[in-house]
Amino acid sequence: MSKPTEIGYSPERRLKPRFICDYPALIQGFDENGLSFQEKGRAINLSRNGVNIVMNREIRVGMELSISLAFNTNLLQLETPRLILHGTVVRGQFLSDTLYQIAIKFQEYKFI
Repeated sequence: MSKPTEIGYSPERRLKPRFICDYPALIQGFDENGLSFQEKGRAINLSRNGVNIVMNREIRVGMELSISLAFNTNLLQLETPRLILHGTVVRGQFLSDTLYQIAIKFQEYKFI
């Protein structure tokens, strides 16, 4: 099978598919001084192995976090389904003066 020859073509390097989303996230962890924090953010894409989150706090690479993602569905009258995960920050970057994006690799997760 031949590859496209278009200018700017870049093949997908990820092994697991990633999908774009916009879910509220609650991020919990410990800062550099050992003090616990809780911060709201938004999950902007999700895969089987990880999640990208935008928030207002800079987070160091290597930090372990616990995150709760709410899957807001208007079809359900019961409690909103959630994904509870624990993972490690593998990448971080400033998007602006007040927004920071982190990539988290899952260590464990469960749906509730």
